[in-house]
Amino acid sequence: MVAGLVTIAACGSGDSSEGDGATLSSTPSPVARTPEARSPTQMELPIRVAVTLPIFVEFARDAGLANAEVISLIPAGVDPHTYEFTAADIERMKEIDFFFLNGLGLDAHLDDVIEANRDEMSYVILFAPNIRSPRGGDITAEQAGDNPHLWLDPTLAYVYPEIVADEFIIYDGIRKDFYNQNFSAARARLLALQDEVQAIIDPVPMDRRRLVTLHNSFDHFARRFGLTQAASAGNSPSAPVADEEISRLVQVVRDQGIPAVFNEFGYDSGPMDRVAAAAGVPVCTLYSDIIGGDVNTYAELMLANAREIARCLGA
Repeated sequence: MVAGLVTIAACGSGDSSEGDGATLSSTPSPVARTPEARSPTQMELPIRVAVTLPIFVEFARDAGLANAEVISLIPAGVDPHTYEFTAADIERMKEIDFFFLNGLGLDAHLDDVIEANRDEMSYVILFAPNIRSPRGGDITAEQAGDNPHLWLDPTLAYVYPEIVADEFIIYDGIRKDFYNQNFSAARARLLALQDEVQAIIDPVPMDRRRLVTLHNSFDHFARRFGLTQAASAGNSPSAPVADEEISRLVQVVRDQGIPAVFNEFGYDSGPMDRVAAAAGVPVCTLYSDIIGGDVNTYAELMLANAREIARCLGA
């Protein structure tokens, strides 16, 4: 976390007792989070929000609906790990009320630019320090060093609109009920989506539920839906993949009888094409942090992944 950023740990406006994903109300915060103990405040509408990844636009809009004007600083279809802000992006940072970043290193390279160009009265909030680690215990995903692709588990994904709603409540408390209702509706949709994804994956035989992917972005997806992240080519999808790593993945596929390997949409398919060719299996495509083409919403991303896994790993 960059020094000087105003970070606010979410208190959890909704009942977070369902599922594994929940904010940590005990997370230390530099700002007192007791909106009920003071007179409600009111923000000028629309609340202007900037997120780093296009997939987060949906989460912020779910929390604010017509009260929020949301933009993504990173365009759709580009690598969020390496994207550099343009002059036009920097211009759009002016007059933003809230910046929401993922954290856990995914968009950390953008912190300094946001800090240098944001308005003094704006707030920068990281999602990861406010999400309970799926590993258990009262530690955050940041404290646990979890994989940054938290949203690929719907019980973690619904905490994203919860955190946004909490921030709106603190500074626009007069509309507290509106934001709470929005979050509750968003959570219900995400949990229903989880059931739909699970139903698609359930027919895949247990001994075929192994993922070999370009990078290790599917830890949370695999844990939630009864899969195993058997191997990946590395931690960064944009980094070159050495011949030794290709050979290692080929051996994993052969040893474990894995029926297919997976590239990730938006990234170079070359490494996984080589693995597939050497192992004699097909290469399929999953979505992690880049959306585009026929997949432009969170629900479309999750359902596309479920269908591709069922198609490629099913008997």
